Amino acid sequence: MAACISSLGRDQYYCSKNKLDEVVELPHKRYLDFSYEINDQLDNIHNNNDNKRLKYIYDDRQYSFKKVDDLFKINTRLEFSDNILPACLKMVAASIYLPKENPTKPLGEDAHFIHELYQTIGVADGVGGWAKEGIDAGMYARELMNNSLIATDIEPKGHVNPKRVLQEAYKNTNSEGSSTACIITLNTTKSTIFAANVGDSGFFLIRKGKITYKSPMQQRGFNCPYQLGNSKDNPSVAQEMELNVEKDDILIVGTDGMLDNVNESEIEEIVHRGIDGKLKAEELASQIGNIALYNSFDRFADTPFARAVEGECLSQIHKGGKIDDITVIVAYIQ
Repeated sequence: MAACISSLGRDQYYCSKNKLDEVVELPHKRYLDFSYEINDQLDNIHNNNDNKRLKYIYDDRQYSFKKVDDLFKINTRLEFSDNILPACLKMVAASIYLPKENPTKPLGEDAHFIHELYQTIGVADGVGGWAKEGIDAGMYARELMNNSLIATDIEPKGHVNPKRVLQEAYKNTNSEGSSTACIITLNTTKSTIFAANVGDSGFFLIRKGKITYKSPMQQRGFNCPYQLGNSKDNPSVAQEMELNVEKDDILIVGTDGMLDNVNESEIEEIVHRGIDGKLKAEELASQIGNIALYNSFDRFADTPFARAVEGECLSQIHKGGKIDDITVIVAYIQ
């Protein structure tokens, strides 16, 4: 069991250094984890507009210090509460990338990033049509994701804005080509995920083995997604989503190489087996990616792409899966 002091909320709570001795003397103390240095920041706490709240927590006992005078005096009282504060969620993510075989583009056209510290993940899929003009759109996708990682670093920790990240990354990406993009972050304060998506990459939210949400695609027509880069789209077209998440939820994020080749029922079956087998995130990502790869080569597979082709009355041209770069990120909410 452990004790901690954390900075919470916007209420008018804080504690004076003199009163920290009272915390130290509380029974069953284990350790104190300061969100900032009390000695150095004491005056800043008093003057900070957020009026941060400091709490000592041990098991289900909560101890708060509340200032009751207008000046920073000793008139501080100790409050007790039996309310259990919910633990913050975290996202544990891993990925697999399976570029399609192409000697001229060994890195493929997909890209992705995982920012563990800022609990943010993203995928991008370079638009293959640029190849007709001799342009490797994978270079754009990789630069966009690298710039997204950099842009995430300047966001407020715990309050990353995916659309703002996309805007900053887009502004600083200069490679030729274009790509789709999907960025998702976990807001630990609100227990939500916040996503911004452009094009036909996307994600599933899974709870207790069942898909509870699938992000919508943005397409102007069949196989013609919205895209960032040397195109008429920009991050203002990004669709934003905010969803509540719970402990043990699972996020499956991918480019269209995954989404076009794996049915929702297959995703649920793989996840169910993964839960039973207590697979790690990287193991589950590998299983989903390899099923997508297998289906992509199956000329008779009943895939989402095959059904989309049939809906466009193009089944005489294409049947089965779609050979493509495949990116899968699995994120466990813990």
